Parts: sequence; structure tokens; C-alpha cells
Amino acid sequence: MDNQSVARILSEIAQLMEIKGENRFKVRAFENAARSVESLSEDLEALAARGELNSLAGVGKSLAADIEALLTTGSCDVHRDLLDELDPGLLDMLRIQGLGPKRIKVIYETLGVSNLSTLEAAARAQQIRALAGLGAKTEERILAEIERLSHDEGRTPLPAARAIAQSIRDKLATLSEVTKIAIAGSLRRGRETIGDIDILVASETPAPISAYLVELAEVAEVLAHGETKTSVRLVSGIQVDLRIVAPSSFGAALHYFTGSKEHHIALRTRAKRSGLKINEYGVFKENDGPAIASETEVDVFKALGLTYIPPELREGRGEIEAAAAGTLPGLVELTDIRGDVHMHTVETDGRATILEMADAARTLGYNFIVITDHSEAVRVANGMTPPRFREHIKRIREADAAYADLRLLAGIEVDILKDGSLDMEHELLADCDWVVGSIHSHFALDSKEMTQRLITAMATGLISCLGHPTGRILGGRPGYKYDLDAVLEAAVEFGVAVEINGSTGRLDFNAEHAERAHRRGAKIVLGSDAHSTRGLEDMDFAVQQARRAWLGASDVLNTLSVEDLLAAVRPTLRR
Repeated sequence: MDNQSVARILSEIAQLMEIKGENRFKVRAFENAARSVESLSEDLEALAARGELNSLAGVGKSLAADIEALLTTGSCDVHRDLLDELDPGLLDMLRIQGLGPKRIKVIYETLGVSNLSTLEAAARAQQIRALAGLGAKTEERILAEIERLSHDEGRTPLPAARAIAQSIRDKLATLSEVTKIAIAGSLRRGRETIGDIDILVASETPAPISAYLVELAEVAEVLAHGETKTSVRLVSGIQVDLRIVAPSSFGAALHYFTGSKEHHIALRTRAKRSGLKINEYGVFKENDGPAIASETEVDVFKALGLTYIPPELREGRGEIEAAAAGTLPGLVELTDIRGDVHMHTVETDGRATILEMADAARTLGYNFIVITDHSEAVRVANGMTPPRFREHIKRIREADAAYADLRLLAGIEVDILKDGSLDMEHELLADCDWVVGSIHSHFALDSKEMTQRLITAMATGLISCLGHPTGRILGGRPGYKYDLDAVLEAAVEFGVAVEINGSTGRLDFNAEHAERAHRRGAKIVLGSDAHSTRGLEDMDFAVQQARRAWLGASDVLNTLSVEDLLAAVRPTLRR
């Protein structure tokens, strides 16, 4: 079981305990353990193999035993006991934005509501609004959230799905029978949410590989079990489809099982016009015979007169025509990224110091980073007051002087308040190097008010970039509403970049919005929004969304030098 899955179950235990009314110290112990596992920089199973689980912050002997059980069996006694005592449907209720364990406890104990269907019935009967601390607006939001969840049913956010898929892939890759292995499907294409996980293996002896998969601790149910195709459902609920092909067909199969449907329809049409046909076994002449191409994806595309099309572009949106014309863009790569412009430290809600973040960034090969802790309005994140921010700027500048090969820039993630004003003294914002302007409150403003709020903030000339520009939580809260074109026009006018936020909970802007911003002439910047040293690795998700938006290295500000990066934004302050 991967780190993220273990952290998720530990968090579930804490939430279920809180609903049950357990001692707060027990709840906090599982919350802290979940955070420790989530921020762990190495594989949890390796730590367990060394007998060092209790070296994790907040993890004692009892919690270490629970984690060990999760790793070996996919569950643990405390989790099973809670699910036996409480309705598992309460976990679905926790997916409702604005309904934390405390509110769910009130609803559960007062109304006996313990799943989404009974919650919806209670809300439609206007029973929620009568409960203390809730009300009619909460009731309306609950119904809206249930409607949203019905559209997202059965889909897993990309970051969580990738962690699970990589864990399964890496275990299968240890088998001697595996010649090649790859993750395919919409996960490989970088879609924001994933229906199921596709893993493709090349092997001459498939039976032992399928047998190994069905015996993994993560597997809750075997849906189909054959030598070349096996499907299982994991404890997390996501389905994994394993397909095993001959090594000679691996390229064609990888292309086929990567998708998308629209891409394949367009490609089959092109093949037919050339007297060819294409399937998961290769490219063939229409009158059959041996495959013209099948071993690699490059061969498959070449047989159809095309240059290689990266997986992120295979959505049937003109990529085949561009490949035929030789006009596909050279997409931005993770290795093109010279620095990260959005991260947090222990000064607010991060879990690492300035120097720890800097050292981790050097390991990633970065030339610069920007420290952007929260402003005061985000009280839950211990946001900075002006005096604290003034001192924080000094500490960042002092840390910068200690590095010869890494620039540390002083920044802030400043809240854009309801009226568009900025939650920090303007003098301090002008004094720091980089300002991420973000919205963390009053999401329900109407489109006109929210549009004006954003434009007013950008018009100050103090903002470098808009952080997570729609405010959505992936698989959770939808984004706030505003006139996107009007905001992008203002961003161009005032020299404000828009961020593709790679945080595993956001991916915001998504590829569609980023592509639209690029077409409108807005500058694009990538940020990890890291809250730990491991969080810096989330830059990879931002890069993948940029690639899905057809962006090249020259379209992303992070590929510039520090001097050119700073010159590209806040132009009125640079004069």
C-alpha cells in the first residue's frame, strides 16, 4: 500500500473517531500520524522493513502496529471496528465541502443520517436547517454538493490515482517474468480525475504476473482473473485493469490502452484513408498480413506518417493534424523548470523551515525558489501579521546570502479580500520580490462581484501572479464563478501571471483554463504550493497540466532566469 493510501485511512480513522465522540487526544494522534506519513520523503514500506515506523513524528508503538497492519493487509483493527460500529456511508458524507466531523456528528446523532441518500432526503425535507449551528444556507450547499458528487462518482483525483498506480506498477516490476511495464489510460494522459487504473505489461509468461496481482494486500475484490487480463478492485475503491501482451506488441498496446477514444477514432480514420488499419496489436495493411509496426509507439505513429504525439495531447483536439504537418509544439519538460514560486514554511502552515525547503530545492536542481507564506486573513494557517512578515523577509534574505548556487526570493501568498483589497501593508508587498494573490474566503460571491474583486486586486500593481485562480479543490469544492476572459484581459494589462498550481488537492488552473489563458496572451507560471519538502515534487503535476495545454518551455515563466522572471511581472514596480 502506498504512502498516500495509508495517510488517507489514518485520516479516516481520526474523522470517524471524532464523529463517534472519542477522546480528542486519540483523534489528534491519528491526525498527526496521517500528516507524518503524507509528508514522508521515502517509501513507507521501506521504513517498515527496517523496523523504524515509530521514528515517524507522533507515531508510537500502537500506531506503528496499525500502520504495519495497513501495509500488510490493507486494513487494521481500529479502522474495521469503527466501520462496524458506524455506517461506512459517513465517509461519503465527509466528502461534502463544509461538513466536517463535528457537523456530521450533530446530523448523525440527531437525525440518524449516516449516508448521502439519507442526508439528501433530510435536506430536501428541510430537517438540516433546524439543527444548531447549521441553517438554510448549509442545507442548500449540502444539496448542491450532493449533486456535484453525483457527477464525480467513481472518479479519483489524478494525484491520488497516480500514487496508487505507481505503487502497483513498482511491485509488479520486481517480477522476473515482466519484460516491460507501463501505466496507461487517462492517468498517462494526465486527466484531472481517473475512472480506473490501466497497467500494461509485456511478458512471455503472463500467468505468474496475474496471480501476483490478485494476492496483493491492496486488493479487496477480484473482478476478473485470466492469464492476459485481470481486473481487481482495491481497498481504496479504485479498479485496476492489468493487461499482458507479447513484447513485440507492447508499443501498439500501450498506444491503444492509453487512449483517448476521440484520438483513436481520428487515427483510425487516417489509417483507413491510407489503406491501413490500427488496433492494439499493431498497424496492418487492410488485407492483413504481418504488422507493419507494433513494438514501439514511435513506430506506430511513423507507420501512419506522423511524428510522435505525447500522451498528454491525445484527446482528439487537432494533435493528429499537427503531427502530420510537423507543427506539434515541443512541450515543456520538468527538466526545463528552473525554480518554484509558491511554497510554505513553518512560519505559517508548512512543515519545513526556510533552509530545509532550500536544501530540498537544490536537490531538485533548482536555481531559485520563492518562499510565500500566508498573510494574516488565513487564521487557520497561522497567517502572518505585518510585523511578522517584515521579520520573515529579513530571515529569507539572510538565508539567501548563505547559498552560492540558489536564489531565495522573499514572497508572500496574500489574501485577496472580499472587496479586492490586499491583506498586507502595500509597502511590505512592494518590498518583497514576488506576491501570490489568492482567494481563500467568500467563494459564493456572484460572478460580477468576484470578477471585480480579482480585477481590483490586480490593478494595485503589487501582485505577481494569481494563485490557484479558480479556487477549486480537486474532487471537492468547485471553483468560484467569474468572467474568465475579463480577468485574463486584466492580467495582461497589469502584468500579472496566472498560476498552474500543482498541489495534489488543486491542479488549478487546469489544462483547459491554462490553454485559454495562453491564447489570451496571459503569462503562465507553475507553482507546487508545497507545504513540505516532499511537496516540492508536486511541480510535476503542474508541468503535466501545462503539457496538456500545449505549452512549451518558452510559454512558462519558471524556465527563465531569476532576473527575467521578476522583470516579466509587476511592471509598474520595475519602472
